[in-house]
Amino acid sequence: MAGVRAARAQNADAGAPAQGSPAPSVTAPADGGAAPEAVPAETGGGLFEQSQAAASAGAAKSEAAAETKVPFTLNGYARGDTFIGKVPNANAAEMKANYGELALQLRTVKSAFGDGFADARIRYGLQGADQGTFVDLREAYVNGYLGPVDIRLGKQIIVWGRADALNPTNNLTPIDFRIRSPLEDDIRIGNVGARAFLRFSPVRLEGVWMPVYLATELPNVGLPEFVSFGPPKYPSLDLRNGLVAGRVHLELPAFDMSVSYLRGYAPLPGLTLTSVTFDPVNPSVIISRTAYDQQVVGFDFSTALGEVMTLRGEAAYRRPYDWQNKPYAARPDLQYVIGADHTFFGSLSVIGQYLGRYVFDWERVPLSAMPLDPNVLKMDPTDPTFDSNYWVPTVTDAANLVLARTSQVLFNQTAQVQHVATLRFDWLLAHETLSVSTLGLVNFTTKEWLVAPRIGYRFNDAMTAYVGAQVFSGPTETLFGLIEEVLSAGYAELRYSF
Repeated sequence: MAGVRAARAQNADAGAPAQGSPAPSVTAPADGGAAPEAVPAETGGGLFEQSQAAASAGAAKSEAAAETKVPFTLNGYARGDTFIGKVPNANAAEMKANYGELALQLRTVKSAFGDGFADARIRYGLQGADQGTFVDLREAYVNGYLGPVDIRLGKQIIVWGRADALNPTNNLTPIDFRIRSPLEDDIRIGNVGARAFLRFSPVRLEGVWMPVYLATELPNVGLPEFVSFGPPKYPSLDLRNGLVAGRVHLELPAFDMSVSYLRGYAPLPGLTLTSVTFDPVNPSVIISRTAYDQQVVGFDFSTALGEVMTLRGEAAYRRPYDWQNKPYAARPDLQYVIGADHTFFGSLSVIGQYLGRYVFDWERVPLSAMPLDPNVLKMDPTDPTFDSNYWVPTVTDAANLVLARTSQVLFNQTAQVQHVATLRFDWLLAHETLSVSTLGLVNFTTKEWLVAPRIGYRFNDAMTAYVGAQVFSGPTETLFGLIEEVLSAGYAELRYSF
């Protein structure tokens, strides 16, 4: 699931602006860059620029006007969103989300030695099952420019990879699938860490350190009777548990590529059985989200084939540590993407991709995993007929089998070999005031599919309206099958940018 709704990567890397150069403005996260709308373009003079003329009544000459500059730019938006979808297991509609949000993005004026950036969101309303006021400091970091070295410290979103929507090499910062937004990038979560670049043109070295673990958040898809989540099992704040990663970039005029290595805890945890309680009144099965550590070796490239198309590719080999003894960990796998994009008539952009996955040492977990029988859980352990030597291991084995199957679903490893295709198009019409776009995904192996159409109309430079939908579908024993009635929805948004 991770990456299905991720924003597409671009050729340029906006994550490390060169010393003295303005930070680029993008509409989708660049390769390794920060959130798209969170990087406003530099205007040179800054906002709220004003001049004051000063003159002395008895002076022979008039003094030149003194210009005062505010040392930052402030941008953002206000928006209202409504998402409506189906009530799970019922022929009725319900409000999936309904909220108003204010976003403020502040960037300091760039100096010879650095600059700063912050992106804060204030939202009130309904998001899934939660209603109230939510404050999120999405990013807050400082860039330092020290000769050939660029360094960024603070809370930041790091996106690796050049493919569209699905990025096998992107395993650095987590995603919150509970957030409902027409913009794919809004589901990314910032994390506190350090990122540095060392430039030896045409080679660029990149290093990342994330000392604090944050997990990808999933929507509430419902649990069986008497089953609930307990406290998660995440790594401690020991410095040895931090994520470290490195990347070597080769940047030529018509060809970009990089090779990467990552070691750390995977953003998407698995599931483990914590406890089983037999009780005639309050039986319970407690499960916990449990993180596992892994190493990932990646490669990506992008090249322009003249005026015909841009060709992109990406691959990653993932190997969790000691996965044989960790049923909550993914199995080693290899993911690979090849895609091409082309712009027709100057206004229609089309991206097509193929993604494959091969799982090593794969074993099928039976679909007919033994369910947890509520009647068994409600047995009285003080009853003389209760045999703990039989019932405890029986229920434990059944629960572990269900969790093993669920983990395969979460990690998209229900088949040893998978074949996936994606297609995205963006079309600007009516003098670029009307936009029509769609992202489609089909997993030919598991029979899952996703379609996310969107229509936008720009009234002026500030006001835009969107209507669209996000529709998931799949068989019962698949990830999209689990979430289709929870996440599928149609939506409308009205946004004012400033």
